[in-house]
This record gives sequence, structure tokens and C-alpha cells, in this order.
Amino acid sequence: MKRLLQKVDRVRASGTATLNLDPVSPYYNLSGKRFKVESMGTPGYKCRITLLIDDKPVDFTINDIL
Repeated sequence: MKRLLQKVDRVRASGTATLNLDPVSPYYNLSGKRFKVESMGTPGYKCRITLLIDDKPVDFTINDIL
């Protein structure tokens, strides 16, 4: 849980997040790239993070972020 909260704090502090997606994801081609964070849900195991990709909001989980 401590590592999860550290990841959430790092994302909030920087305002950006780097994607780390599975090959089956439709956004896999964006894996490894940084995007601006639009909003975040309550910190937890499946915390929602909304990233701006081509100026469109897309939801991911904290597990999809490096």
C-alpha cells in the first residue's frame, strides 16, 4: 500500500503520468509516453486517473501508470 500511495503522490506532484500498458490495451502504442493528468480519484488499488490524450480525457487505473 505504501508504494501505491507513493505513486499517487508522485503523479499529483508532477501533474503528469507515464503509461505502462499491457499489449492487449487499445492504447498500447502510447505506452512509455508522458501525458498531463486531468483528474484523479480517491487513492486506492484501482484509483482512477484521467489523462489528456490529444486533448481528450481518457480514464486509466493507477496500475496502468509507471
